[in-house]
Amino acid sequence: MVVPPEFIEDLRQRVPLSDVVGRRVKLVRKGRRHSGLCPFHSEKTPSFSVVDDQGFYHCFGCGVHGDAISFLRETEGLEFMEAVERLAEMAGLTVPRSVPQDPAASRQRKTALDVLEETTLFFEAALRRDRGRNATRYLKQRGLNSDIVKTYRIGYSPPNGLRAALKSKGFSDDDMLAAGVAGKSDRDGSLYDYFRDRVMFPIENRQGRVIAFGARSLGEAQPKYLNSGEGLTFSKKAVLYGWVQAREGLRRDLPLVVVEGYMDVIAIHESGVAAAVAPLGTALTPEQILLLWKLHNEPVLCFDGDLAGQRAQLRALERILPVLEPGRSVRLAALPNGKDPDDLIGASGADAFRKVISTARSLIDTLWESLQSEYELSQPEARAQFWQAIRRHVRSIGNNQVRSAYGDEIESRIALMRNQTRGFASMFVPRRAERPQTGLVSRHRALVALLLAHPTMVSANFEALSMLNSGDEKLERLKKALIDAVIRDPDLDVVAIRDHLEGLNLGDVLASLTGDDMKARLPFDPVAISSEKASLYFNELLELVDGRAGLFSNSGSRKR
Repeated sequence: MVVPPEFIEDLRQRVPLSDVVGRRVKLVRKGRRHSGLCPFHSEKTPSFSVVDDQGFYHCFGCGVHGDAISFLRETEGLEFMEAVERLAEMAGLTVPRSVPQDPAASRQRKTALDVLEETTLFFEAALRRDRGRNATRYLKQRGLNSDIVKTYRIGYSPPNGLRAALKSKGFSDDDMLAAGVAGKSDRDGSLYDYFRDRVMFPIENRQGRVIAFGARSLGEAQPKYLNSGEGLTFSKKAVLYGWVQAREGLRRDLPLVVVEGYMDVIAIHESGVAAAVAPLGTALTPEQILLLWKLHNEPVLCFDGDLAGQRAQLRALERILPVLEPGRSVRLAALPNGKDPDDLIGASGADAFRKVISTARSLIDTLWESLQSEYELSQPEARAQFWQAIRRHVRSIGNNQVRSAYGDEIESRIALMRNQTRGFASMFVPRRAERPQTGLVSRHRALVALLLAHPTMVSANFEALSMLNSGDEKLERLKKALIDAVIRDPDLDVVAIRDHLEGLNLGDVLASLTGDDMKARLPFDPVAISSEKASLYFNELLELVDGRAGLFSNSGSRKR
């Protein structure tokens, strides 16, 4: 949907910015300006300034700057269109829509949200009554005080009574079914309350509206944990539990932690150590990862320290790598074996969890170590398999710049590992006598010329190429640049690679490898031969460079 720019400008004129900001910040008028405590960072002396006639705000403490729309987006987690609609509501205007909306569907969704809000109020009230005693006892046993219960709007669903309460508010059976708070019997078609005798955790969207519920049974009922079904208001892959409360915590400069369960989120919030969110019974989805980055550029993923937690960690990495962006990543922290955050905080206190967060490792360190642990690296075949696996993960990164940076880092680590392995082996294996280097440079040049014409061979032969050194500094620079370019982007064609090398001031050595003089020295045209023949010639060249019989003599003429 596209909104005319003139309508947005009209909104900015109609709704004073101080009215928008004043709903969240206590402002004091000072001439043409209003000032108050900045909502984006902690401060004791007001440095946040609002100028109505120019329609902007600015904080002289943290530097944040924007207009009414950006203020709503940052403080309430709204998308652009949601912020426009909020401003239009304040101005008493209707947003012009270029895409037709289904009025019936819009009314149905609004009614579902109203049902869910009334249901939340019903559950909160039930927790405070006699029938909620067991739920209250459970929450106290878990260490939750009344303030945290109120913050997360935790309630109790009694065995019955919800449908009657909603009917008294004017909602129909169809409204309740659509909102997911009533179910229909497969046996006789009768309706029943979907959640019964459970502790209720309302799930809110980024605007703080209840869109679904998570529920924990108090007795022997199965399943132990039950979520609302997906429907008009709820898609679990695009929601994070605790978003609204986490956003408030981040304004106090707390780190953001991603955990697995409702009680973990609440325990961390209550500890004051961090802000916390959780996916809803699933591994992190790409949509949830992008939601995390709306809150924090580098959240900490906190997994259980057992084997299942390690597997969950690797699955999370596989989902995060394709959507990495410059400046946005994650860190990963491991809990003690068998402990979740709620257990750890309850047993050892907030400082123990703070220590876990402080030792969180970078994504690239975790990726390297997680994969490395799966291979017996004393064996050369296993090392090659490990290198192949980690390069495959790097190639999954969608952003070119991030993929390139990760490629550089991984290749540097592989080279270091190779050198360490080679150094260790040299302690036990007698060194071969060094061969004279006379005549070898021309063979190296022929080999690189072949790679320039068939760059797809680089990845498959990276290990062998990395171990060769012609002694020609310019040739080695070009070879390394060629390898780096192909590893970063395997889809580069011959023309793109040559342009890249020329851009690195390697045009002179490139010309010497692709010009007529080099072609005259070779028994074939590198460009004209097939990939199969190119691979054959490549292998023979490698044998020759290593000093064994091969395709070429020292002078470059073919052996008979």
